[in-house]
Amino acid sequence: MLIKVEGTPNPAARRFLLPRQLPLDSPLPFDRAAEDCPPFAARLLGIAGVTELLFARDFISVSSDSSAAPWPDLQFEIVGAIAEALAEGEDAGLDHWSEEPVVRTDPVEEQIAELLRTRIAPRIARDGGSITLLGYRDGVAKVEMRGACGGCPSALMTLKRGVETTLKHYIPELQRVEAALQSDSKKPFWKSMLEARGAKFRSG
Repeated sequence: MLIKVEGTPNPAARRFLLPRQLPLDSPLPFDRAAEDCPPFAARLLGIAGVTELLFARDFISVSSDSSAAPWPDLQFEIVGAIAEALAEGEDAGLDHWSEEPVVRTDPVEEQIAELLRTRIAPRIARDGGSITLLGYRDGVAKVEMRGACGGCPSALMTLKRGVETTLKHYIPELQRVEAALQSDSKKPFWKSMLEARGAKFRSG
């Protein structure tokens, strides 16, 4: 089973190209803080040093921390785990873990989401990452970047020079694009999305 490994702009992440497509319509992230995850993700997160995963249709992005073995050793173990998971059919149920599609009623927000999906997300996927629109309010679009892009040193440059510039070219109403804070990414997606649209929640 051929699984190709590629580097990413993030030195702490690698992109593992799969021999067959996963049953996913949109990227699916998991990390060690996840309270529940599918067996495929649990298998990979059980490897010492692996901290975050991004499952996409054609690849899995894997991030590691400073406690991980050197990448040549770590990726050998990851490739073995991916091959075993695919051989045992653990990819079959991944689609059940996907978020429900977001219903957007604001035409500008819908246009931003469509541009992200069609023009920007494919480029970010080539670097092992994903980008999702959390919301749009008062000229500001808030996005969530996951996978290799989540902790990448060049993520801010990508956000401003790539994402923001492209979106502002097509949408004059847009003033700026902001990334959700790392702590925001640990919240349920629906809560992050509503907060990006201006909703307030009581603490505790």
